[in-house]
Amino acid sequence: MRVRILFSNSLLIACFALVNAYPQQQKALVDTTKRLSNAKNVLVVRARGNNIPYDVIKSTLDGWGRFTIVDKPAQADLVVQVSTSGGDSSLSVSSSRDLSSDSGRVEPSSHATRDLSPCDITMTVYDAKDKRILWIATETAKFAVKEKARENNLVEAAERLVTRFHDRVEPPVTQDKN
Repeated sequence: MRVRILFSNSLLIACFALVNAYPQQQKALVDTTKRLSNAKNVLVVRARGNNIPYDVIKSTLDGWGRFTIVDKPAQADLVVQVSTSGGDSSLSVSSSRDLSSDSGRVEPSSHATRDLSPCDITMTVYDAKDKRILWIATETAKFAVKEKARENNLVEAAERLVTRFHDRVEPPVTQDKN
């Protein structure tokens, strides 16, 4: 009997905690939306990687007209951090000395490899005052061998990120079909 009472009490406490946690989650979402929509000044920083996504995101935010791009963290309401990883098609060369099967001597050899991995672009928006992350998203640029195609894919992926952020700050208006 005691086990049933303890189990029932534990179940009631867990349900009460879940019910009380739900309004806090809604409040946090409303607070995040409010911070994003009230922001006026934005600092755009490049954390690491390729300059192309950084340039695209910064110029698109500037052209949006909703935010003023600032140069100092103290002036900013939001900080937009842009980083890329992979996909830089970097060339690495390694050399070694191996025993040649033909001559039986130790001979130098070298190998070149090129990084052809896809490029991930991450855009993180956080509050400039308390450093709380308000929005984060990642887009993967399509793989391309040719440099011009790779650059175009980086531009497209960065534009998709800014569009997603734009839709978060100013959700698109849906039209009723009635």
